[in-house]
Amino acid sequence: MPTGGGKSLCYQVPALQLQGLAIVVSPLISLMKDQVEALKANGIEAEAINSSLTPDEARFVARKIENGLLKLVYVSPEKAVSANFLHFIKRQRISLIAIDEAHCVSVWGNDFRPEYAQLKNLLNNFPNVPKLALTATADAATRNDITQQLGLENAQLFLASFERKNINIQVRPAYKRYQHIVDLIKENPKTAGIVYCLSRKNTENLSAKLQQQGFKAAHYHAGLSAEERNRVQMAFQKDEIPIICATIAFGMGIDKSNVRWIAHYNLPKNVESYYQEIGRAGRDGLPAKAVLFAGFGDVSIYRGFIEDSTANAQFKQVQLQKLYRIYEFSQATSCRTNFILNYFGEIRDKKCEHCDNCINPPRGFDGTILSQKALSALKRTNEKIGLQMLVDILRGSMRREILDNNYQEIKTFGIGKDLSRNDWVEYVTQMVNQGYIEIDYTQNARLKISVLGNKVLFEGKKVKLTQAKVWTKKEPASKRKRTKREQFNDELLERLKTLRKQIANNSNVAAFNIFSDATLQEMLEICPLFKPDFRNITGVGEFKFNQYGTVFLEAIRTFVFNQSILKSVKGITYLHTLNLYEDGKSLFDIAKERKVAADTIYGHFGYLYEKDEDIDVFRYVSLEEIEMIEPIYQKAKKEDRPEIVVQNKLGDTISRGKIRLAISFLKKRSM
Repeated sequence: MPTGGGKSLCYQVPALQLQGLAIVVSPLISLMKDQVEALKANGIEAEAINSSLTPDEARFVARKIENGLLKLVYVSPEKAVSANFLHFIKRQRISLIAIDEAHCVSVWGNDFRPEYAQLKNLLNNFPNVPKLALTATADAATRNDITQQLGLENAQLFLASFERKNINIQVRPAYKRYQHIVDLIKENPKTAGIVYCLSRKNTENLSAKLQQQGFKAAHYHAGLSAEERNRVQMAFQKDEIPIICATIAFGMGIDKSNVRWIAHYNLPKNVESYYQEIGRAGRDGLPAKAVLFAGFGDVSIYRGFIEDSTANAQFKQVQLQKLYRIYEFSQATSCRTNFILNYFGEIRDKKCEHCDNCINPPRGFDGTILSQKALSALKRTNEKIGLQMLVDILRGSMRREILDNNYQEIKTFGIGKDLSRNDWVEYVTQMVNQGYIEIDYTQNARLKISVLGNKVLFEGKKVKLTQAKVWTKKEPASKRKRTKREQFNDELLERLKTLRKQIANNSNVAAFNIFSDATLQEMLEICPLFKPDFRNITGVGEFKFNQYGTVFLEAIRTFVFNQSILKSVKGITYLHTLNLYEDGKSLFDIAKERKVAADTIYGHFGYLYEKDEDIDVFRYVSLEEIEMIEPIYQKAKKEDRPEIVVQNKLGDTISRGKIRLAISFLKKRSM
């Protein structure tokens, strides 16, 4: 399943239903911490065992396991295969074993971890216990290797769609990246995002520049101390620092549901890494955005990493092929989502409609003359230059390196000044992608004319290119005049987020573990003023309602009652009556103050009683009157207006208002 697709539910739900303890092997301490916190926030007993525990903490967890108080225990792979843990856990009743991030067990996966290769020892100790291996980034070869390495004989394969429809995917040239990232932040104000960078230095420089412009940003990489990494990650989880500039070290440990955007400052090393990293956005199901900046230089750097590594030749070849595939993805002119799905073996040709190529399809044109200009300039420099120098020659730049090499003297100097630098970079990239130009990575990424390129120069071979995309700056949402409903929602959301953050800080947990952004959005849509309506919101549930329902409901009621943006809010008339009732006013005083008939207030009391409000029904209608009404109501309750049928039967014996209140009592009693 894709990152953020709900893999954890595949073992958490069975763990709650089965007798005994579920073991979940997880590779990162931060990831375990997030999962355990989320489970506890939902009233589920779970703990983690890893190297961060003190001896006292480890003994505390062990006692809870021995006493049968836990449903799930998260374990690091190192602990899971240790002799002490195996000796202890074999004496317990185990319900299932889940291997999370299972691609780590395969050398063909995108994040191989040697300690995962020993997990077969753990599984072999429980031959009759159900076992699951879960991952978001495994192609066919990796999936087969996982089953072999873990010894999962005759295992069933469950392959969900890899598509994340809520993520808008964009790829842009690696040009003016910083400004594009600033625009992205401004287009998504007050939201969380991650910028992935190739080098530690880039993370530091980028976060510093963003801070200088007034953005709350921090950097994260493996060179920082464990304390500093933990500080930054916790600040991000708690919404104190919304923007993180990070290397891939800021990886699988991120389970923050409200990340709204991901930017790749550099090309990722493979499709698996890219899709896992963008999958950290929009985990709550709300819209999210992924922007990738792609350039030649990153391919050259990665090639150097791979070729200089101590891995065997076969592994190097696989990694190089994966690198070329992510570069092909960045240059694709067709649906990018389909490229990814096909890579993982999910063959599809229908457009996704949530990537840049589907939303704004590239238009083709005859690029033969344009290509001949570039190839001719390359030929006249004896193919000794790289991409940037070629573009500068075509555009007639007078920078020192051009003058030092007398490139201003060649015939094609300035022949392409009618096009922007960005356009030329994109068109030359397309020529590389189509095989007219080759990159010699052994000579500082010099450009070479291929056999195919020579046919364009000397034999009139036609070249088809696609028009460079124009990236327009979006007008910030704050500049557009907001409707009254949008203003109402904006202010209420701010109140709810502030309340959520206060509760989270007091409990020392991430804010989204209280309620996710998706749950807050549903609160805005429904604007619940009463308990049943609040309880039915997705992501609340009985446990969280009991924990936080009263304080959130009170916050919504207070805002709705005191705001002056919307005159009419569903349910506010009942809330007004409830406030007067709680102030001790009589039914008739309430009717007089509200300038309505007493029967209307009877109806309000009935509505409030059905909504679980503490209305003393018997102050207004007697048990004898209810007993008179009940048999008639039971026969008429399927009618559109049963109270009218009851009143017609009883005449003026009981008022219609009392009948309404009695019917509400009977409805509630029968639930």
